[in-house]
Amino acid sequence: MAVRKNTNKSSLMLTEIAIKGIQDKKGKDITIISLKEIEGSLFDYYIVCTGNSPSHIDSITDAIEQEIKQSVGLSPKRIEGLQNCQWVLLDYFDVIIHVMLEETRDFYKIEQMWKDAPQTHLENVQ
Repeated sequence: MAVRKNTNKSSLMLTEIAIKGIQDKKGKDITIISLKEIEGSLFDYYIVCTGNSPSHIDSITDAIEQEIKQSVGLSPKRIEGLQNCQWVLLDYFDVIIHVMLEETRDFYKIEQMWKDAPQTHLENVQ
């Protein structure tokens, strides 16, 4: 059985803080997938959002990191994909954040992989 490493921080609070960072940089099509009730899931939440370009994805990623670090003092366990910024994954133990180009997101369809999990789709910030 997997041991949760993020016992001091609320995964819902991390999700809300990450969304603030995404919205501050005008990330779009934000989807929150709740995996808390999915048997065998190692995570509580997936956050998926779209950026317009690799540089936009990089700035969204930076904003997420800064918001979480300033708010709760937590750094990601791992970040993947910064070399090309087509799909960046930030691993915050119980919260996994995917920042993707639209064509990459359309190709991998992460939301469909978790179609049985509750999903919340947020409106884009103007």
